[in-house]
Amino acid sequence: MKIPHKIFGIAMLVFLMMGSTILYSTYKLYLVSREATDLAEIFIPLSDQVGEIGIQVLLQETHVERHQKHLIEARLIEVKRDELIAAVPSSSNLVPSADNDDRIAELESDHAALIEEIATNEKAYDELETRLDASLSRAEADVESAIANAATINGQNTLSALLPMVQAIEQQQSSLNDQLRLLVQTLKEGRVQHLQLEDLIEAEQEKLASQLDATEDKLAHYMLGASGRAEEHERQALLVSVALTIASGLLALLASGLVIRTMLVPLRRLIAGTNEVENGNLTGELKALTKDEIGDLTRSFNGMVEGLRKSEQIKVKFGQYVDPRVVSALIEETGKELMSGERKVVSVFFADLANFTGISERFTPEGVVTLVNHYLAMMSEPVTQHQGLIDKYIGDAIMAFWTPPFCDDGQQATLAVRAALQDAALVRIFRQELPALTGLARDLPDIHMRIGIATGDAIVGSIGSEKSKNYTVIGDTVNLGSRLESANRIYGTTILVCRQTFEMASGAFEFRKIDDLLVFGKTEPVSVYEPLGAVSALDRDLLTYRDQFEEALALFHKGAWTDAQNAFQACKQSRENDSACDTYLKRLTMIKQDGPPPEWNGVWHMDSK
Repeated sequence: MKIPHKIFGIAMLVFLMMGSTILYSTYKLYLVSREATDLAEIFIPLSDQVGEIGIQVLLQETHVERHQKHLIEARLIEVKRDELIAAVPSSSNLVPSADNDDRIAELESDHAALIEEIATNEKAYDELETRLDASLSRAEADVESAIANAATINGQNTLSALLPMVQAIEQQQSSLNDQLRLLVQTLKEGRVQHLQLEDLIEAEQEKLASQLDATEDKLAHYMLGASGRAEEHERQALLVSVALTIASGLLALLASGLVIRTMLVPLRRLIAGTNEVENGNLTGELKALTKDEIGDLTRSFNGMVEGLRKSEQIKVKFGQYVDPRVVSALIEETGKELMSGERKVVSVFFADLANFTGISERFTPEGVVTLVNHYLAMMSEPVTQHQGLIDKYIGDAIMAFWTPPFCDDGQQATLAVRAALQDAALVRIFRQELPALTGLARDLPDIHMRIGIATGDAIVGSIGSEKSKNYTVIGDTVNLGSRLESANRIYGTTILVCRQTFEMASGAFEFRKIDDLLVFGKTEPVSVYEPLGAVSALDRDLLTYRDQFEEALALFHKGAWTDAQNAFQACKQSRENDSACDTYLKRLTMIKQDGPPPEWNGVWHMDSK
């Protein structure tokens, strides 16, 4: 077979595969169009009709209630007027009272106005009833017509199921109209049966509302399913198009390679090998068939590919690390030091969403993923912006750390606290974005964040298997950071730090001492502090309250329970929304009831993680 024929055959094969791709994509897009047609031309307008019917039903019910009120008022005026007329003395005994006559005239005037209002209401009610009947008839006719015109089988089946539901709504509305008119007639005639009729009408109204809700749910379920089916058709069209395109490309490359190989031209082999490298294929190697310049070029080509292969292996190896700064450091001379690990002073940062399990139960899996991804993206930005390394994401939790050479030595704690305060501020912005993220206008989840920061010695290095490693930090400081994050639950705080963090960052930030705490799993107590903000940004009132709180805390640690309770109650009066103050008042109440902890030394024991 001649080379032009081979090339033509290859082109024809690719053409057939691409044609198959186009045909399949066209068919899938046709299915998408049918789903979209049903939605746009039938179900969305029908959903609007059902919604409008529901509004008209509510207007009718409201109108009847107003009409009922006017009838009752007219009846009361008639009774009062009759009583006044009966009370007028006969002309043979006394002269009629002018005031009584004026009152009767006034009542008759009010009664006439109400009768006129009642007549207007009845006319308006008739118009409402006519419009509602027309809407129901139109909806039924539209459903019947749409059954034959629906573009999809699912649409036809759904419309067939909707038709008896719409008919049931029409029948129920007719029955309700009869009951409402009977109620109005009963009120006009002054019969007492109107109370029983009101209960019956209320039950009929509830039944009608239930039927309307069921119809709307049916429509919403179909529209959601139709959207999902259209999206699935689009996804399948895209996947098949990509797969067949890749397959046709690979097949074309393979066939072209066979053609070139049959020609036994070393230069063509080099061109093919160069194309393979350009496409990212570094696994091949060309055999040098000659010892001339082309053979030398072939051997140089093989050396180049080997070098690229080694570079690619390095990229794959260092691609296991998240932060680009870690990758760069590992590639450079300092990489050996990072791989082996060493003891450094680090600040470890743990952040977690409070009550995430309860929050996630309120949303679909897709909604939870969207919520968490947006949250993690927002909260990670201050960490990386202030030279921190994101170690890992654990569900909705973030673990990060600061250590040289990725930040200036001595600045670990300051940078970590700055990032934590920015995260706490971002949580408030995140709450404002919840309606747009979740689609909820009310009953939004209560989003709170807990952050723990511990500073101290830890081992920093690459830890993991031969195939997968993680540049991370291990040691007691890591455990302490995790415990401090959990300790926020006890005091109702957002951020808690250890003493070494407080000492290293106190030049840039103001803190208040929260407690001396023996966290779970440790034998030595730690002093726990809450950052209040930057030194230059705090007002004098907050600093004064900080001092007042710490004086009360000192009394608590000394075991002066009565003085401590008085001091914390004074704090409560100064600042009502301080959860830490509430925590100590609860402890003092418990101590007053059960007595102080045995062998009290000022340290509170944290019994759980």
